[in-house]
Formats: sequence, structure tokens, C-alpha cells
Amino acid sequence: MMIKAITSAQNPWLKDVVLLQEKSRFRKQMGRFTVEGLNEIRLALKSGLRLMEIAINPKRMDWESLNDVLALTVLPVGVHQLELNDVAWSKVVVKESGQNALAVFELPKEMPAWDPKEGEFYLMVESVEKPGNLGALLRSADAAGANGVVLCDERIDGFHPQVIRNSVGTTFTVPLFVMTSAQAWDKIQHNKVRLYTTFMESSVSVWQSDLTGCVAMLVGTEHQGVSEFWRDKGENINIPMFGSVDSLNVSVAASLLLYEAKRQRERLGL
Repeated sequence: MMIKAITSAQNPWLKDVVLLQEKSRFRKQMGRFTVEGLNEIRLALKSGLRLMEIAINPKRMDWESLNDVLALTVLPVGVHQLELNDVAWSKVVVKESGQNALAVFELPKEMPAWDPKEGEFYLMVESVEKPGNLGALLRSADAAGANGVVLCDERIDGFHPQVIRNSVGTTFTVPLFVMTSAQAWDKIQHNKVRLYTTFMESSVSVWQSDLTGCVAMLVGTEHQGVSEFWRDKGENINIPMFGSVDSLNVSVAASLLLYEAKRQRERLGL
């Protein structure tokens, strides 16, 4: 396939890529999204997503090396290949130096349905506002071996480039279930999921809570925490604090909850 060279910062393809990176509405309208980073692209390919376009800066990366890193003999049929000069490259990537690539993938036709089963554990995230936080939460869920992340009342979509970057590609390895809080509550009741919420009132230390079985742990926004919708719907747990502060960053708190759930399972051989 012919390789297209892009040398102008005003090229229409570059403008479309910038819109894909910045606008959730444009991603949905075009049915595609961007992925920067060799590991991230490799994980997206491994997940079965359809690669549509891929760009490199030939000063930093050649096509043979790219295929080697992506564990491909050749790129999939029909993928458009582009080579960007320094000026064009700097318009669309964060990492301008070293080996890197930028890919455009097709958005999935639909998000997976949440069907929790006995023995599984999930992180639930309500109305997360910062893409970096959502990416970090996905990374922690992957590291702890969680069965998925439930995103309630979505404000940031999982295909935001900063979500992908901060997740180091685990947005493609951890199932992300997107729904309203009301829909999530229906699922929890129907599937007999034990819900743990992070309200401080009448809360019990996570160390003293049973996080085995089918479990979902809910965290809220940085500023407001979990919304009133969830009050009295689950068991309140807290993370013991031993210093001068009384709260943690949401991604750090979620990591501690996830690893405690994993630790309890490992101790029981589950």
C-alpha cells in the first residue's frame, strides 16, 4: 500500500486527528479514536479493535521496526500508512522524541454489557471528571486482576487519549461497563452483588470487611465523593488513615480497595 507523506501542519488529516483527540462528540460522530504509544497500540490490536490508520515520524521509527514491536508480520490489510515530518508530528503526539506511533482505530459498535457472576470483583466509579484519574483507575484494576470497571453517569469517555495514556493501554485489557447509576443498581440487585460504598458515616475498615464473593466497590468524584443516590444501598467501608490528612486521591484509594479484595481472595485460594 502507498505510504502518504504529511508535511504541513494545516493538513486536513491532522485537523481531524486533533478533533478526535479533543472532542468526545467528534469521536462518536466519526466512529473512531486515536491511540498514541507502541504498547498502547499493541494492546488495542490484541483486544481485537480494528486498526484504520497508523502514522510514524520516519526520523524516529521505520515500518519494519514498528511491525516488530507490534508483533505483526505485516500491518492488517486496508490500513492507511502515513509518515509525518517533525512539524506535523508535533501537532498530534505528546511524545515527540524516541520510537513512537499514532494510530486511529474504529470505535466498538457497542460497549460490553455488565453481567457480574459469583466470585468476581469490580471497581465502580461514579461521575469521574478527570481523564487522568479514569486512566489510573483502569490501570489499577488491571494490576489487581479485577473483572472490570463500571463507569456510572459518564462524564469522560474511555477513549479519551489521556485515559488511554494514563492507563498505559489497560483500557483495552479491562472490561469497561458504561451505564447510569440507576442501571448499575438494578444489575447489583438482580445479580446479588455485595456493594461496598465509601461514605464515611457508620463505616467499617476495609481490613475488617469481607471482600470475597461477588463484590463491587464504589468510589466517587475527587470533590464530592459518592452521590446521595447510593446512600444506604451498600455497606460503608473506609481506608484506615494514620497521618495528618483524612483523605486520599480517588485512584490511590481505589487501588487500596482493589488490592485488599485481591489479597483476601489469594488468602482463600480463590
